[in-house]
Amino acid sequence: MLTVIAALSCKNIDADVMLTALENLQKSSRQEVGCLRYELSVKSDDEHTDYVVSEQWASDEHFEAHKNEPHFKAFGIQVTGLLTNSSIDVYKSIG
Repeated sequence: MLTVIAALSCKNIDADVMLTALENLQKSSRQEVGCLRYELSVKSDDEHTDYVVSEQWASDEHFEAHKNEPHFKAFGIQVTGLLTNSSIDVYKSIG
């Protein structure tokens, strides 16, 4: 099992567009085979909005398949130019 933590930031002016794109990605991703959990969290300050996406996948293969899904690729196109910072960390479950 894999846990994926993605941290994404954008300027507040782009926050509504980013949130809509993330909600669409979440809805589609939750329907994928092998998706065990897909949650969004948000915080903002005067200038930026930060999102954390916490995902859990049944296997490496399911996560790799997720990255090739049309809705995942569409999300990448939608947020190009909006992100001010991003990181994705993948963790393997122990025990």
